[in-house]
Amino acid sequence: MLFLHDVHAAIGEHEIDLDEAVRDVYAPSIADDDARLAWYLYATHGAGDGYFVTVITALRDGAAWERLSRRLRYGDLADWLLDVDRLTYSSESTLLVATDWSPAADLDFDSLPVGAVDQDVRVFREDTLAGPEIEGAIAVPKGADGDVLECVAGFRPFFAPTNEAPEVTVLYRVASADALESAYAADAGWGDWAGSLTPTLPDGVHGSTRMLRNVPWSPLA
Repeated sequence: MLFLHDVHAAIGEHEIDLDEAVRDVYAPSIADDDARLAWYLYATHGAGDGYFVTVITALRDGAAWERLSRRLRYGDLADWLLDVDRLTYSSESTLLVATDWSPAADLDFDSLPVGAVDQDVRVFREDTLAGPEIEGAIAVPKGADGDVLECVAGFRPFFAPTNEAPEVTVLYRVASADALESAYAADAGWGDWAGSLTPTLPDGVHGSTRMLRNVPWSPLA
């Protein structure tokens, strides 16, 4: 399975329009062609850059990715993509594959809901880490009582240029609002939140973090 990771910088006044474009047009249109919307996540206001939307699409295989690409460029979704351009300042798309240790590696594609869902709104943390030693620095997710973070997915780029440092994206779900409040109150640093797979970063590894939240209709939460 592959994952298409799209990050849209939404124009503030069109944020809801972007929601509706993905929920009402994109998600149902791709569902019958071996592609399913998996996560729809907002950057939380007050915890970094606002109005950034992360859309993660699950693809059954490479052929499904090629078909979706063609539909977006030349086919029935081309006008939809032009509308997204109108609603955003910029968009960035990356094709990813699940890491061996990722809980998403065992995701059942056919179990992803196609119709309407009603999820609890949860807070997420997405870490993007790059550096020559990053693969060996990440611990296998285990989970323990009292963890602030629960790893729900780990990804690496499907296309990895040989002249660039390896990169890994880790998506965590925050255990609860109380756990998040405690982490901030303790002024925890980069990897000090219990449950982090990278409590320390090796020399030469750099990372960035984005705090996110799902919308109630995100298929996964």
